[in-house]
Amino acid sequence: MDPHNLDRLFIISIWFESMVYGINCVLFGACIYILANRNRRSHRVLVTSCIFHILVSTAHSIISLLLSLQGLTTPSIIAVPNGSSIYFVSPTTFMLTNLGLFLCNVLAQDLLLIWRLYVVWNHNWKLVIPSLILEVAHIACAIIAVFLIAQPNEHLFSHNVQAFGKASWSLGLCLNTGVTFGIAYRLWLAGRETSHLIGRNVYTAAMFTVIESGAIIASCTFVMFVLDVAGSPSGFMGFNVAVQIATTTPLLIITRLGLGLTNIGTHFDKSSSPTVTFAPVQIDVTEDTCTYPMSPMSPFATRKTGSMQSFYREA
Repeated sequence: MDPHNLDRLFIISIWFESMVYGINCVLFGACIYILANRNRRSHRVLVTSCIFHILVSTAHSIISLLLSLQGLTTPSIIAVPNGSSIYFVSPTTFMLTNLGLFLCNVLAQDLLLIWRLYVVWNHNWKLVIPSLILEVAHIACAIIAVFLIAQPNEHLFSHNVQAFGKASWSLGLCLNTGVTFGIAYRLWLAGRETSHLIGRNVYTAAMFTVIESGAIIASCTFVMFVLDVAGSPSGFMGFNVAVQIATTTPLLIITRLGLGLTNIGTHFDKSSSPTVTFAPVQIDVTEDTCTYPMSPMSPFATRKTGSMQSFYREA
């Protein structure tokens, strides 16, 4: 391990983290505005998730600041050659706490993603159980890696730590990719079932929003994994940014759909003022006479005023 550039890599990662955290603060405000709207029905899982993610992101940013101040201003550390670089990769209380926050945020983001898969497939446990097993393996490998880092006979770049770290990132990447495309495929099926009634796929925009948001954290994980396999310490330093991106992903979906930044419009010849509601997303359409599926898998029904539930239908 070459310690000469670790302090610079750490400062760069903290700088990127602060930028993404600022974006998260804006997104969180938008989410609270959306979820607190009296005209919308907000699922408690989404409200709790938003608050938890922003709290973890805030705590991680504060500890990162304290860690950088400690490593760059403490006389006993900077007096040692490459002291700051060595300190930033040492198993200090600050570093282990940040790693713990990172695991908690990733776990919450993955569980929320699995919950969305569960809801969109009409509460089908057959798809959820394999995802949960993969998530358990993912987090277990990550916890073991953090535990090994804290041991006196191990270090951040030791063989055992790297093995469990790479396994964790691989499992996390497979989970995020698989569940994201599982949700998108369900939306595509639902849109295809209703497209012949309204002349368009009303779930296309929501489908691409899920894919785009899922691709953010998947891309971040993939880059970290590749850097780590290549032997670059940048892979580890990237977790400072990844913990913030794990917050960005769920907040971005709520914001884009709730504020109408993603167009999920419908078109009927006799419709009046369609309204889009997120968390759960609901498209209310007032009709003189309209026939359409009440949910992605429900039979057809005819009624004067109805609602077409999408993949965030309340559990």
